Amino acid sequence: MVNTHCKSVLRSHWADILCELRKKTKMSREELSFESGVGVSTIENYERMKISEPSIYKMELLLRAMGYELDAIFIDNNSSN
Repeated sequence: MVNTHCKSVLRSHWADILCELRKKTKMSREELSFESGVGVSTIENYERMKISEPSIYKMELLLRAMGYELDAIFIDNNSSN
């Protein structure tokens, strides 16, 4: 079972990734919505952490629309840097 703090960290992690990659690809929420099939309001809610548990399926669609793979995104808890 994941504790509340870990869930909060994961939500923040996905929100940060989504915002950062969307800005990096210079896509508006509307463009990303069109390319991914995920609603604009859902994208906004993910970025603002208004959705407590992002759908991994929708996150995968969003990442693919921006040219990224879900497998490449992870949290490295063992990094010594």
